Amino acid sequence: MTATVATPSVSKRRMALLVVVALAVSAVAASATAVALSSRADLSSSRRQVDVAWSALRPSLNARYNSLGQAASVARDSLNANRTVFDDISKAVTDWPGTQRWPTDRQVAAAAHLEGLVARLSATVSTTPRLRAAADVAAALRPLEQSDTAQTGASYNTAVKAYQKARGGFPRSLVAGALGYEDRRTLEVPA
Repeated sequence: MTATVATPSVSKRRMALLVVVALAVSAVAASATAVALSSRADLSSSRRQVDVAWSALRPSLNARYNSLGQAASVARDSLNANRTVFDDISKAVTDWPGTQRWPTDRQVAAAAHLEGLVARLSATVSTTPRLRAAADVAAALRPLEQSDTAQTGASYNTAVKAYQKARGGFPRSLVAGALGYEDRRTLEVPA
């Protein structure tokens, strides 16, 4: 008879535990919903600011990468030899205008790749005596050196940081991700 008395007692405890767990899960779900609803407007506005800042930056990047293509062409002609960096630049510069139809984060990745190619071209010129001494190469690099992407990209990077802040920490970042508000990357320019 002791066994039959113990069974209902264990069953009542289990039932109480299930009720507590259900209430806790409901409270978490309600909190997540409240966070989502209160965050959506901030997230949407912040993401829109990122896209607007990128659109404003794009024309100066177009000019910069056009200068990159010209400088690489002059360096190739001056060296009278082919190097992988010249081919890589030619392909990336040719592909750049088509990236305008891409989502902003993919455009930023393409720009970061081109910025890496700017650094590679500069390193190639500085380590190749023939290119370093060529006046036409120096003249072709000048517009590229004068276009300061770090400075012009500052407003875009500031908008990205504000967006990332709006995405917040836990649990807001989980909710943001679930709503399609993914991370955005800053435009990093190699030194």
